[in-house]
Order: sequence, then C-alpha cells, then structure tokens
Amino acid sequence: MNRNVETLHNTGIDETIGRIEELYQKVTGSTVPAGDALYAPIPAERDPLEHVEEQLNRLLGMLAAWGSPSIRAWAPPVSISESESEIVVAADLPGVGRDQVTVTTHGNALVITGSRLLSRDNGAQIRQNERPLGPFRRVVMMPGMHSGEPVAQMKDGVLEIRIQKDNQTVKPRQIVVNHVN
Repeated sequence: MNRNVETLHNTGIDETIGRIEELYQKVTGSTVPAGDALYAPIPAERDPLEHVEEQLNRLLGMLAAWGSPSIRAWAPPVSISESESEIVVAADLPGVGRDQVTVTTHGNALVITGSRLLSRDNGAQIRQNERPLGPFRRVVMMPGMHSGEPVAQMKDGVLEIRIQKDNQTVKPRQIVVNHVN
C-alpha cells in the first residue's frame, strides 16, 4: 500500500466520510443516495487527496441540494380582510394553476398547500430564478372559525377564500375593569 494512502487511512479519512454520511442521514432523514461516484476505499492508483475531496464534495453537494429553496416548502404571502358578513383570505400564487392548490380546514386553521412547477415550455435552461418553486404551505389561524362553508377561487394569480360569518358571531364589546382593594 502506498505510504500516502496508508497515512490518510490512519488519520481517519474513512471515519470522517462515514460521519458526514451519518450527518446527511440525520439532517434529511434518508440514506445517502447513490451518486455517480459511489463511496469506496481509496484505490491505490488514485491520488488520495483528490479522492477524499471528491467524496466530501459529493456528500456536501447532496446536503446543499436537500436544503435548497426549490425543495423546502415556501409560504405564499396572504392578505386577510373582514367585514360584517365575511372573512376574505387572499394568497398571491402567480403561475400556480387551481388544480395545483388544495385548501382545507383543520379546527381553527385554514391550510393552503400546493406546488408551483418550473415551466419549461421551450426547453430553455434557467439562468436565474428568484421565484420560489416547488411545494408551498401556508397556515392561517382563524380563531373561532366561522361555521360558513369556505368558497375558494383563483383569478389572475390570486387565490381568494371567502368564509361567510354566521349570525352567532359575537361582536366585540368593551369590558369594564374593576378596582380591587
């Protein structure tokens, strides 16, 4: 065995690569996917430093890709307005079709989920992208969710959800603060 390779093995390079693979598993919750360059002991014919650098870059690259904004869920901006008769939640979702959006209620929460896909109509390669892509999720807490059935519609890239108030809604009232001796 080459003396340089032996020295690298003795310094714990294999152990370090194993630890980074463990880190990847803990962060992502999944095993390290097989890539172009699978991990293997350092071949005698390869430069050991180059081999180790390739392995570390491969693992770190997978971690960076896992944490990229295109994979993590993003939250669309919303506006909420309220009148005497209804509550309106509007979410900005340009480029998202209505078939890519789901609106559900869970107790006092209104949950908007879906995905904005990258459109590649002409097969062009993206050079820069500042719009969030991939899955999105927005939870809007609605204390005392009203019993009216929400109605949702998409128009001009805005998802609008209207919730009718029922007649039982308690109107705000001032409460007198008493003095205690």
